Amino acid sequence: MPLVDESWRLKFERVRENGFSRLQGFWVLREIVLPIIMKLLTALCVPYVLARGVFPILGYPLLVNSAVYRFAWIGCLGFSLFCFCAKRFHVWFTNLHNSIRDDRYLIGRRLHNFGEEVLQRHNEVEVGGEGEIPLLNGGDVEEVADIGLRHRRGIMQDA
Repeated sequence: MPLVDESWRLKFERVRENGFSRLQGFWVLREIVLPIIMKLLTALCVPYVLARGVFPILGYPLLVNSAVYRFAWIGCLGFSLFCFCAKRFHVWFTNLHNSIRDDRYLIGRRLHNFGEEVLQRHNEVEVGGEGEIPLLNGGDVEEVADIGLRHRRGIMQDA
């Protein structure tokens, strides 16, 4: 619903829980009735003021002013619908972009095999295997994994 959010559900649940006998009139007036009346008045008054107040000042003939008055509410409704759809599409495209990005870069997922190859090579070096990997500065396995990642991505850095 374009004009209803989670707060409205909470308000109506509060009214239902309190019941009609313990209903707080001022709170109901301020939190439920006035927002509804303000939205309805805005929906009625803005097109009327534009059609009867602003548009005739621009100097158009009576035929054009009459057409504007006739279609002012439909135009405002269409504009409101367009804004609502644009907002929904923006949220939808943002969520789509974030999900594609998260899938591509594996954000929020645990990598189970990261560093296993380096640990296996490190164990081979300790055993004295032929293909020794030189560890830098008496090196740490995480440093070797980090250097391996940098070389794999083409980022050359001096260690």
